[in-house]
Amino acid sequence: MLPKVVLLQKLVESGVIAVIRRIPEDKVERVADSLVEGGVTALEVTIDSPGAFAVIRKLSARFGDRAIIGAGTVVDSESARLAIDSGASFIFSPSLHQDVIRTALRYGKVVVPGVMTPTEMIQAIEWGADMVKIFPASGLGVQYIKDIKGPFPYIPVIPTGGVKLDNVSSFIQAGVSAVGIGGNLLDPKAIQDHNFMAITEIAKRYVTAVREARVN
Repeated sequence: MLPKVVLLQKLVESGVIAVIRRIPEDKVERVADSLVEGGVTALEVTIDSPGAFAVIRKLSARFGDRAIIGAGTVVDSESARLAIDSGASFIFSPSLHQDVIRTALRYGKVVVPGVMTPTEMIQAIEWGADMVKIFPASGLGVQYIKDIKGPFPYIPVIPTGGVKLDNVSSFIQAGVSAVGIGGNLLDPKAIQDHNFMAITEIAKRYVTAVREARVN
């Protein structure tokens, strides 16, 4: 089991957290392979996906220390525990739940709840969250990130929802630790057509954009 400090480093290493939601089970491993080949180091399997816990178990065994696998859309402690038992290294929520944070901390896993307001951000950190997920980023935008980073520069932030190739650099330059990307990274048509090379190429473009934005 990787120490938590290593999990945190791996989570933000590439700057891209791929959100794997409702990908057909017969394609999910190929999709994951394509993402990791493209440089993504963190894969979030949402637990509303088909066979989510089995997928987490398979991917955790498949990638070892090449990439860490986590669970997303977790809103209760039982789901958090099942995900962790299946091999999840991090837990993401769309909203703020103290029992989910407690469960992840109990097992030494990274936990990132979804928040929107400054009050929720502070509450999440006081409850022990490692980072916070700004959701939905599409509605709040880059300027909101800049605004909250004024009074809260010490709170690590991951925007999710609405991050695209044409704005990912702006989010990184605004001071976020990483970005969560789902549909804009996982092209449904490419997956349907078994064009996994296209997924790899999209992943590379996002990872490159993040890397370049971090040094500018």
